[in-house]
Amino acid sequence: MAASQLSRRLFVGGMAAMAAGSVAGCMTAGGGGGSGSAGGGGGDAKTMTFLNDLAIKGTPFGTAVEAYEKASGVKVTVQPVPSEYDTKFRTVLASGVPPDLVKINDDYVRGISKTGGLLDLAPYIEKDKVDTSKFPPDLFNFPKQADGQHTAWVIAHSPRLMFYNVDIFKEAGVPLPPTTWSADNWTWDDFLETAKKLTIPGKRFGALVYLDTGFEQTFTVNNGDPNGIYAKDGKTFALSDPKSAEAIQWATDLTCKHKVQPAWGDLQSTDIDLQMFAQGRLAMMYRQFSSIPYIEKAVKGITWDVAPPPAGPSGQLTESSVITYSIPTKAKNPDAAWELLKFLTSKEGGEILLKGKMWLPMDRDALGVLSGPPEHVQLFADAVEHSTLPNQTDNTLGARQIYRPALDAVYNCEKPATEVLNAVKAQVEKTLLG
Repeated sequence: MAASQLSRRLFVGGMAAMAAGSVAGCMTAGGGGGSGSAGGGGGDAKTMTFLNDLAIKGTPFGTAVEAYEKASGVKVTVQPVPSEYDTKFRTVLASGVPPDLVKINDDYVRGISKTGGLLDLAPYIEKDKVDTSKFPPDLFNFPKQADGQHTAWVIAHSPRLMFYNVDIFKEAGVPLPPTTWSADNWTWDDFLETAKKLTIPGKRFGALVYLDTGFEQTFTVNNGDPNGIYAKDGKTFALSDPKSAEAIQWATDLTCKHKVQPAWGDLQSTDIDLQMFAQGRLAMMYRQFSSIPYIEKAVKGITWDVAPPPAGPSGQLTESSVITYSIPTKAKNPDAAWELLKFLTSKEGGEILLKGKMWLPMDRDALGVLSGPPEHVQLFADAVEHSTLPNQTDNTLGARQIYRPALDAVYNCEKPATEVLNAVKAQVEKTLLG
């Protein structure tokens, strides 16, 4: 999975906490200790701790946690770590007293699972007879390991689409993108021609694709490489394969060759793409569902909408950031953490997250509260049927620390993608071996 852009997001909004009675319906009797036997670390069942990469107060996520607290009587203490989260996460997991719940980058689940530091949730799922038929199968099974252990829990997801400024399209006399998942007049060639027509040198760029790292998987698969970034064995660096490298080059050429995309060096400020979009200096951008609250707040006086990513030569898929949490093996209150996870993926919990337009819920029954703007917001829900997920590896973090800095030379128009990716292939694959 591509790197989450949580650190780049600004979450706004929030909503009133749900009535405790409506929440209690999804809780087991006794709240935090309801599941009982699956974990049972011997801690205080009325308190639990929770390590997260951001503060959640004032966000829909915070509202959902507050609703759980009211219904269960369990006090949740959130420990936000806004910088160097992955380092802190590994430190606390290795300690003898980890939090009861930790956010885990979805790309690292397989590697961390092999350390034995994550609790197997399969006994909880079985004991509580969780109705997983309401969840997207690929997302639900994402944390399931080869040995059958279910070492993480997907609470929500955030698909990526093309956000676009409707007014700019109309001003330029350019047909709007499709309102369904369709390749009609929306291929890569169509997209490039559209971006050219929307670009005004020195004033406005037509498109931005390569800033969101989710493009690595989506555009390579849509270009004909079924593996995307890594092969299924988790040991082969597929991004250097010809079709994948070609996709990376195509996205980069929007800048280097066609001049319709901002220069890489001008995109290093946090949320600069959102700011450019809000200011009318960017007509289209590839972004996550979770960008909506920022856009609703910052974009005034213009009309904007969303469309599927353009169809590549081999397909029209996209990628969701998968919002994933785990219970450490040494957690003191695993039962309370499990009850919180269950609530967050219930209809009630999912509706709170969705009404705040933070993430899409796992429970499809909660999608009934999905509403715009944007006008075609349903495309996000439909993205579940048009998704690709990167293959897991034992050391995705180590691989990224090698190939992503190297790609700067591509994005800065200094070297071709094929040359750079082939140059780091052996080093990346050595790292993937652990």
